[in-house]
Amino acid sequence: MPPSIKREHRPHFPAPSTASTGKLPVPVPERSLTLIGMPGSGKSVIGRIIANLLGWTFLDTDRLIEQRHGGRLQGVIDQLGEGAFRQLEEETVLGLEVGEPTVVATGGSVVYSEAAMRHLASRSTIVFLDASLEVVRQRIQAQAPRGIVGLHEGGLEELFRERLPLYRRYADLVVQLHPGSAERAALTVLRALSVAAVRQ
Repeated sequence: MPPSIKREHRPHFPAPSTASTGKLPVPVPERSLTLIGMPGSGKSVIGRIIANLLGWTFLDTDRLIEQRHGGRLQGVIDQLGEGAFRQLEEETVLGLEVGEPTVVATGGSVVYSEAAMRHLASRSTIVFLDASLEVVRQRIQAQAPRGIVGLHEGGLEELFRERLPLYRRYADLVVQLHPGSAERAALTVLRALSVAAVRQ
């Protein structure tokens, strides 16, 4: 049985066609959102900002795993081993019930599970936050230590090359991230979703 999931809630309001962010209207997506990408791409920070802008629920699957095990992510990976951790990550995602507008920030290794990605795709629009290798490297170094599955002899560059095709395979939308604030990145994601919706 998939584990019971504790959610982090944000106030929810009926979604108009745009949400107010001071002077700028923000397009409201038609479906819940799932953010995928490398560790350090900003999924958690950007996802939380988007959820706050829209008045949606925010879920971070890495934090859900930490809550379940009562420790930091790297400690959980060290304790379980990478294979068991990937199974735990899959179970956590399969246990998500996205019944209201939600932004989900996933762990970078979620794309190794086809079942998890199918589950997310059936309930949300999947957005790949495409940050460059150099940006990812700088952020990971600034935030070290952090839990990263698959970071072995080849280092971050090899992991980046390995995962990039998986992110692109599962993404409904790819958003390239450029230097700037997390708030700017969040608005970029929402506007890209609006443009994509118009083109459909």
